[in-house]
Amino acid sequence: MTDNDKSQRSKAILVVGAGISGMQSALLLAEAGHKVYLLDSAPGIGGSMHLLDRTFPTDSCGICLMLPGRAAYCPTIECDLHRNIEILPYAEVVGLEGEAGDFTVTVRHKPRYVRVELCTNCGLCALACPVERPDRYEGDLDRHKAIYRPPTRAIPPTYVIDMDYCTRCGKCVEVCPAAAIELGMEERRSEVNVGALILSPGFEPFDACLKGEYGFGYYDNVITSIQFERMVSISGSTGAAIVRPSDGRTPQRIAFIQCVGSRDESIGRGYCSSVCCMYTAKQVGVAKRLLPDLDVMVFFMDIRAHGKDFDEYFDTVEALPGVTYRRCIVSSIHQYRQTRNLRLAYVAEDGSLQEEDFDLVVLGVGFAPPLGFQQLGQALGIQLNRYGFCVTDTFAPNESTRPGILVSGPFREPKDIPETVVEASAVAASAARFVGQVVNSSHSEAEERDISEEWPRVGVFLCNCRGEVGEVIDLEAVATYAQGLRDVAVVQTLDNACLPGGLSQIGQVIAERGLNRVVVAGCAARLYQSAFQGMMREAGLNPGLLEQVNLLGECAWVHPPPASPISGGGTGGAPPPRPGSW
Repeated sequence: MTDNDKSQRSKAILVVGAGISGMQSALLLAEAGHKVYLLDSAPGIGGSMHLLDRTFPTDSCGICLMLPGRAAYCPTIECDLHRNIEILPYAEVVGLEGEAGDFTVTVRHKPRYVRVELCTNCGLCALACPVERPDRYEGDLDRHKAIYRPPTRAIPPTYVIDMDYCTRCGKCVEVCPAAAIELGMEERRSEVNVGALILSPGFEPFDACLKGEYGFGYYDNVITSIQFERMVSISGSTGAAIVRPSDGRTPQRIAFIQCVGSRDESIGRGYCSSVCCMYTAKQVGVAKRLLPDLDVMVFFMDIRAHGKDFDEYFDTVEALPGVTYRRCIVSSIHQYRQTRNLRLAYVAEDGSLQEEDFDLVVLGVGFAPPLGFQQLGQALGIQLNRYGFCVTDTFAPNESTRPGILVSGPFREPKDIPETVVEASAVAASAARFVGQVVNSSHSEAEERDISEEWPRVGVFLCNCRGEVGEVIDLEAVATYAQGLRDVAVVQTLDNACLPGGLSQIGQVIAERGLNRVVVAGCAARLYQSAFQGMMREAGLNPGLLEQVNLLGECAWVHPPPASPISGGGTGGAPPPRPGSW
């Protein structure tokens, strides 16, 4: 390795945790020209943000608005497409040597038992698998197979096997058309040289089973806020229908209990989780929109509405008809044997003992440190407080006890999404300071060509979108038609135009054939527009000379082929996407 290579590698940064905080830091650093390794212990990146349909106080997704450039759709996609970001999914840090500016990090890559480069995401393996397991993404309200694809917008979009449930029967191996399943796959280790580390491993929801008096895990109709969040989500297992797990009936009366696993020294959780008050208010508002006649009672100790517009948001929810906030602590919950209704006992503010019946109880669980936090702290040589969160300096809240290792998000202390994004931006600036200025950024743009005197030379690129478009549309006929149009110089069909290989191929054709107009026909423009515009700039063309056509969303998915017993429709072996997923 040359001295120049060493110099370039020392400018790299490792981001541990690919949730909303990690993705924000990674994208900002990558846009500045730094090489970024984005590592996550989960099979796919995205973190807890993908659980949410709405966020307070706007009741919108809002995740695309955090991008440093023009919003595409989702930072998960942007991280996958960015040339300066290398994603390391299903991995964990097990060792660290060196000092700030020159760290050598040892990474353990956990086996997926499915080869990412071969998996076509057809879903035949999951159909053949005879073993079911609780779907943790759905809060165990639903079940999926031992071989499964990580949830919505997962990157990489390939299957993984949970060996805690797999029986190694081999049925998935037999049906896989790409021979992508490798049951004997073993873990591997690698080393990366970086100048700084950013720790953003997120949080773990409090285990409500530790509060035995509430009956979670024993009473059918006591659920957590995570489960309720998925229940009211259009992408959830119930399709945004609020139902009782015991019998599937629509509840008439719901109780929300706040501070479950927070402000409770009896279980070692003396801290406030900061967000429970507001996400409970959001869930109450969503529930009332779905069921206007619903009767809701919220049991709380105190209300913490400290962010911008949070007070107004809370007041609006509290004023909804049928919503009651009651300051008290619920002491116990009992379930009726026949109806599975629930009786809550609590002490009112006047000191009297009260009891009320509800159809469904939602426990507003707090935040705990992420899984494996002790091993992470030991591997990196950083200090953790008595609760397991990272210790930071009072006047440098993003710096850990080891120079060069920075912290953001709930791993420092529980916080909401807006505060997390702001902190992630600050920590990205601190990390850039540690590694220094990037002299030769790989994100270079060619000088824009003056095409004012050139005759139009149009390149048409048809994207098959992993075979989904070709199942419905005769791309060969489309290519033949396009070739006969005026000023069209070249027509090509690509399997995945949006991936780095496809973008590079389009750029190469532009240079070789002297194209000055480009048409890309594939999926929705809002998904990958920024990636294609970046490709145009690098090719020396103004992005305004690019035109995109949504063959996938406006043609293929609108007119799917007849359903088959295997595929269930024309979306590459998967069911058609829900409205809003594209």
